[in-house]
Amino acid sequence: FLTKWTMDDGDKLIILLISSCSIPFLKEDIKKISYSEYKNLLEINNDDKFKFNGKLSFFINKKGQTGKIFWEHKNDKDIIHILNPFNTKVAEIILLNSEKKISINFAKDNKQNSDQIISKIFGDEKNIFILKQFITRPPSIINNKNKILINYQSWNIYYHGKKVFGNKLLPNIIEFEKNNVYLKIFISEWTS
Repeated sequence: FLTKWTMDDGDKLIILLISSCSIPFLKEDIKKISYSEYKNLLEINNDDKFKFNGKLSFFINKKGQTGKIFWEHKNDKDIIHILNPFNTKVAEIILLNSEKKISINFAKDNKQNSDQIISKIFGDEKNIFILKQFITRPPSIINNKNKILINYQSWNIYYHGKKVFGNKLLPNIIEFEKNNVYLKIFISEWTS
């Protein structure tokens, strides 16, 4: 069998091997679910208080920053600290859940109007509370094999992988995309 190989056959074999190495990797499987399916897949929320740390990247029109996020929820109030990669506070976001109110306090050298920024990124303040739900209450079907996609209004929400912190199942990564806005959160620690 081997003696029948000619130089031409060998060349064909090498070309076949080289070309097969250049075939792009297949994208992850994406499981799409509707918002109503997502709501049916939620576990009962018994998080009266929680804290989580992670990394984030945030871009608008391909311009943005990466940094860290520290989120604490207790007594119907969320306090979210956003830091740059050098651990300098960029902003503090406060969510008053029962009143559905939000405020953003920027670092001293950044006097941007929080209402304009909220409107530009999220549209309506109520959307922030829906996005909070997607972050803190992922669907129970997250796994390491599939990426979960949920379309909510104009947002695409992706869940990648899974981690378990105590009895809390969370994704490794949550991504939000809408028009020119892109937010990615990597959860590294969660305590209830």
